Amino acid sequence: MAIDFLLLVGFVTGAGAFLGSMLGLGGGFIIVPLLTILLGLPIKEAVALSLLSILANSLSASVVYVNRDVVDFRLGLILETSTMLGAIAGANINLMIEESVISTVFGFVLIYVSYRMFKGASLEGVAGKKIGNKQLGIGVFGAFFAGILSGLLGIGGGILKMPILVLLLSVPTRIAIGTSMFMISLTSAASTYVYFSSNMINFLYGGIAVIGAFSGAQIGSRVSLRVNVTTLRKLFGLILIVFSVLMILKGFGVIT
Repeated sequence: MAIDFLLLVGFVTGAGAFLGSMLGLGGGFIIVPLLTILLGLPIKEAVALSLLSILANSLSASVVYVNRDVVDFRLGLILETSTMLGAIAGANINLMIEESVISTVFGFVLIYVSYRMFKGASLEGVAGKKIGNKQLGIGVFGAFFAGILSGLLGIGGGILKMPILVLLLSVPTRIAIGTSMFMISLTSAASTYVYFSSNMINFLYGGIAVIGAFSGAQIGSRVSLRVNVTTLRKLFGLILIVFSVLMILKGFGVIT
């Protein structure tokens, strides 16, 4: 195995973890396209590797956010119950469908993610606002769908969890990011177990990915407390537009 290829795997997962931990997203939206388009890995293997790196990423970042007291454990655990069930279902769906379908779905999901990055850039929750039972019920249902996308596409599901926390449940953005990363650690663990049980994880790549993701998350979670989140979201949105087009073209066989 070429050393330069392993270094690229570590760099890709580290970069994804760096961006993801700053935005509470997990990093899979960057990791999967780079692993498939730049490094040429089969998308199912890339999804499994992404989830493993997201697990390391989210655990690493969560330590920082917990120490800064910006994690709502009670709300996170309530939502995560349904998210983990969705993640297991999504991972099993991934193992049963064609790779071209996964690439195409991933591309279209990235379009939505990019849209959310721009539209949600200036949104802020309201500290102390009471959460109604109806709001919480909708949040639990949305979290289940986020789990399905996580297990299916190798993402953390944060792009849905963040709007649920901020827009629906009025959680302040900083606390939403910390809570989202805590939830993502549990979601990715559930999905990773499914892929591990199906022998879809290359352990050599996985070890490098974990190192890259852990390092990227440690840096990103600290930088997030000092940077302008709005500007960061807009830049991330532009990057994802490019990836969405490439993934859709790959799904339709236009590029390999």
